[in-house]
Amino acid sequence: GGDYSFPDLPHGLPLGVGLLPFPTAELELPAGSLLALFTDGLVEERDQDIEVGLRRVGRALSRGASSLEDLGTAVIGTLPATPPPDDVTLLLARGL
Repeated sequence: GGDYSFPDLPHGLPLGVGLLPFPTAELELPAGSLLALFTDGLVEERDQDIEVGLRRVGRALSRGASSLEDLGTAVIGTLPATPPPDDVTLLLARGL
């Protein structure tokens, strides 16, 4: 397992909306670190603070797995049994 953090990054409109500029940010990731990009559907639930969902995903990500595919499956497996009200997208990458 390992530690996790959610960096404070600039917010913008959803990707693909209009022709407006989108804020960018650069992060330096140590070798072997994990980068997880996801939509809010992965962490938001009705009648629940988003922090609860962020902690749930953070714990699943920090457990580690033999492959990114296995890790993604584990994270998606933490979703409630009821279908999410929003889309769920998860992109994982490991630093070299």
